[in-house]
Amino acid sequence: MKKLVTPFRVGLLVIAAGAFFFAFYMFARKGGLSDKDSTAVWAYFRDASGLSAKSRVQIAGIPVGEISSITLEGTRAKVWLKIRRDVELHEDAVLTKRSESLLGDFLLDLNPGTEQAPAMQDNGQIKRVIDSQGMEAIFQSLTQITADIQQVTGALRDVLGGEKGAGSLQRIVENLIHLSESVDDTVRSSGEKLNAILTNFQGVSEDVRGVTRENEAEVTRIIDNIEGITKDVREVLNTVKTVVGSNQGDLKEGVSSLKDTIQKLDRTLGNLEKITEGVRNGDGVVGTLLTDRQLGQKLTDAVSDVSDYATRLTGLQTEVGLQATYLVAQGRSKNSLSLRLIPKPDKYYLLEIIDDPRGLVEVQVVQNNPPASGQPVVQTQKIIKETFKISAQFAKRYYFTTLRFGLIESTGGVGADLHFLDDALTLKMDAFNFSAEELRYPRLRATLRAQAFDHLFVTAGMDDILNAQQRDTATQRLIAGRDFFFGGGLFFTDDDLKALLPSVPAP
Repeated sequence: MKKLVTPFRVGLLVIAAGAFFFAFYMFARKGGLSDKDSTAVWAYFRDASGLSAKSRVQIAGIPVGEISSITLEGTRAKVWLKIRRDVELHEDAVLTKRSESLLGDFLLDLNPGTEQAPAMQDNGQIKRVIDSQGMEAIFQSLTQITADIQQVTGALRDVLGGEKGAGSLQRIVENLIHLSESVDDTVRSSGEKLNAILTNFQGVSEDVRGVTRENEAEVTRIIDNIEGITKDVREVLNTVKTVVGSNQGDLKEGVSSLKDTIQKLDRTLGNLEKITEGVRNGDGVVGTLLTDRQLGQKLTDAVSDVSDYATRLTGLQTEVGLQATYLVAQGRSKNSLSLRLIPKPDKYYLLEIIDDPRGLVEVQVVQNNPPASGQPVVQTQKIIKETFKISAQFAKRYYFTTLRFGLIESTGGVGADLHFLDDALTLKMDAFNFSAEELRYPRLRATLRAQAFDHLFVTAGMDDILNAQQRDTATQRLIAGRDFFFGGGLFFTDDDLKALLPSVPAP
């Protein structure tokens, strides 16, 4: 038995080694990326030397793919790449061939492109390729540089070499020595004079600076006057050139016209001086505005308020809606016209006019005098009137919930809206009619609104959920109780209506 254990162990070791070698060979043959986990792209290279199958493709030094194969098409190399699918490639991607070491190995740097460009599909082409030069090209460039240096050194040798070149260099050096000595003697002999000149110039500049500093305001005024005088002289010269004609008669007429113009200008300046003096003293409306700070502040506040009101008015959005629903138990339709004023995206004001078939229930007291046989003297009667109802609500939105309160169908009430699917689906809950005698519980209504298209919607729900049905004995009209309904409507924005709102008289 012991003789069989050792061969058995050796056989197992051989089988394990063979399986490992086979798995390693299949992995090396297949590559690090499978077709399922990678995107296949290709690019043309003028020079693919140093590249081989399984060469790395990296972004910012991190491997993101490999070369799968290299084929020859015409005079260019077609290189196929496998890039990981989590790398988003775009059609403006860039490939750069870069040397990995001095031994001639190369890799590819990948720039995936910008987000504005379309995404690259499988088997797409990377059109922007940068072929970097190899070591041979670098050595060739160094050889050319060395040859140029040799030519320069040869030319220097021809010029400066030999006895003639040496003599020329010696004369150049002697001339430089004589020049430096001459400059040194000149500076030494003229140093005192230069110091005196600089001292005098410094004293003059200090005196000028002191005068200008003490009379800065006067100097500024003189400069302003000089500018004004030069401007006036320039204008007068231009006028004289224009007025002076080609003969003496034209000159006389021009001078006469110039005198009249100067006189008119003098009178105008006098009038202007009186006006400015009156404005300075606060005379007239303009003077009052310029001198009365309180009035000016009030005018500024009024302009600011008008600007703020105009800004809010231009930002106000108006929405007009029409809705029609069919009441199943009632057997009639209910119509409404709504107006939403939206100053901000998270709040709005709602005004509605509703034509409700339930009408308005009124209680009348009738006194019979004398009463009929078996009837009381005083009787109460409920009368249903067909009339329009009004809703006026204020709504404020918090995240996906909108809260409403105000008048709902001519009675006080509250409501809440739950928004889903980017406001395409809305669940509305309304509670109102808290004090109606014909209702045991407040009127509670649930509405589901779906908006599948722009400006169009459909609705369905149940009205008066908590109360049992009650009908008018004379007309069999439903005046209370549960009733299903369904319908739809449309809405649109109206900028013209927004422009008419400021002209509506306030109560």
